[in-house]
Amino acid sequence: MITIRLLGGAKKAVGKPAVNLDRSSVSISEILDFLTTISAEPHLLQRGNLIITLNGVDSASLQGHDTTVKSGDTVTVVTVVHGGMDYMLDSYHLLIIGVLRIVYDPGRLVDMLRDRYGNVSIQAVNANVVYGEEHLVGVLRIALEAEKRKIMVTNRREMELLIRLTGTNQIEEAIRRAGLKKDTAGCLIAFSQDSESLRQFESQIRSEFDLNDSVLKPSKEKRIRLASMLGFFPNELNDSEFLQCLLEKAAIVIR
Repeated sequence: MITIRLLGGAKKAVGKPAVNLDRSSVSISEILDFLTTISAEPHLLQRGNLIITLNGVDSASLQGHDTTVKSGDTVTVVTVVHGGMDYMLDSYHLLIIGVLRIVYDPGRLVDMLRDRYGNVSIQAVNANVVYGEEHLVGVLRIALEAEKRKIMVTNRREMELLIRLTGTNQIEEAIRRAGLKKDTAGCLIAFSQDSESLRQFESQIRSEFDLNDSVLKPSKEKRIRLASMLGFFPNELNDSEFLQCLLEKAAIVIR
């Protein structure tokens, strides 16, 4: 039996938080086909708008939709919601928001948000270093795992996310590479075990910023920028392999 957990729009589409599939082996692509057949709102299950994990591992870092799922495994399907992505990562509620243009002083903005929402870990980066939401989710998972194993390079989880996203163990260099800049597109990442505080944070961001998740999508320009920053050759890799390289670079950052 395969357990399929559904979060966000995927839960709404199917009408329940989880379903079971009585198969010994199946691909993620076949699971998505199955969910579409039992969904009342299949438009919420468009493949380009889904984040899918297998036993807690992002499928994008495996074989994508070709990843094989076996009996006893748990697959989690999350819909990316326009204007912000919200779902669970381990015990954390996670929100990723693309902002079309940062109109405030970035440093003061982040400090203000952190002071106001003390129960929420908040990071803000230039959208140019985000190769899609799956990239951020994968790096954050690595950062949280480093915290769990007590092998963090920094002493704060939001800073751990930043340095692993940029592939350096130097905080000043990480800020130089990925720091939020005024009048450019940005990305706000917030995660917390306190869902109500995260909801309040989201409400404020939605009321004060021009949100647009399209600034987070992969692009040729981002691919070139990230490859140059992290030191590998983008033209030799397909999209799945490129994402895997980004996550491998994040995982090997040490003191």
